[in-house]
This record gives sequence, C-alpha cells and structure tokens, in this order.
Amino acid sequence: MIGTAHHYGVTVSDMDEVLPFYRDTLGLELLSEGHVEEGSEDSEKFENFVGVDGAVDVEVAFLDAGGCQVELLQYNSPEGGDAHGASNNDAGASHFCLEVDDIDTLYEELTDDGIEFIHEPITLSKGVRVAYMYDPENNIVELSDRSRMDED
Repeated sequence: MIGTAHHYGVTVSDMDEVLPFYRDTLGLELLSEGHVEEGSEDSEKFENFVGVDGAVDVEVAFLDAGGCQVELLQYNSPEGGDAHGASNNDAGASHFCLEVDDIDTLYEELTDDGIEFIHEPITLSKGVRVAYMYDPENNIVELSDRSRMDED
C-alpha cells in the first residue's frame, strides 16, 4: 500500500548556490545534510540504489516543505550532464509544487530579488492562483495559493 509522499529529489550541480535558495529565499527548514564518500559504509549501497556507477562522492540535503521534503543531491563523482532544455510538455519534464499563503506578495518579493518566473500568477477556474518559477539551476518550482479557492 502506498502512503503519503515523503520527498521530491532534485539533482543540482552547485549545492552552495541552490541550498541557500531553498533555505533562505523560499524559507524551507534545513533538516539534514550528508555526504556519501568513497569507502564509507553506505557508498556501495548508494551507488547500487541510484543506479549510477561510481556514485561515490555525493552531497545530500533534506529540507522540510510542510509535509513533504525536498532532497537536493549534488553528484561530484561522477558528474552528470545537464537535463535542462526539456519543454513542460516533453515526457520526463518535471516540477514540484509548494503551497504558499499569499502568492501575489511572494511573487513581488521574489521578482524584486531577481527570481525568474515563467509568468506572473494567474487564477484558474476554481480560484487557485498559480505561478511557475525557476530555481538557480532552472528547475521548475510551482507556487500555489489555494486560499481563495471557490467553494464547491
């Protein structure tokens, strides 16, 4: 039986740039940081688990996103390629959604801080306001404000 969602993983190339975005800019609480190192107890297990030969130097951080965690992974060895360039309608394209209290105020604050959005917040037919934004490495993050949703 499937339970609740636990985390959403995002592979990044620069943890020092991306972690502050999620922690400081978006305000997610850093729960833990770790490092899979060659020769450590878990290095071979991790390499087999993720299916990446030689994955023996990986930085990992977990952040609390209010009921689901965001996991950031930086593969230092072996380094991967760049998966960006996919369009939202391409199979395999992904994003994750964070629920916010006031999307319009947050949109203004984040754009003032230089955060790039695909479009300003829009209201869908049920009253939910949404916007897609990019993290520092162009991973798509959806913001959703359900506070003004129409009652059924």
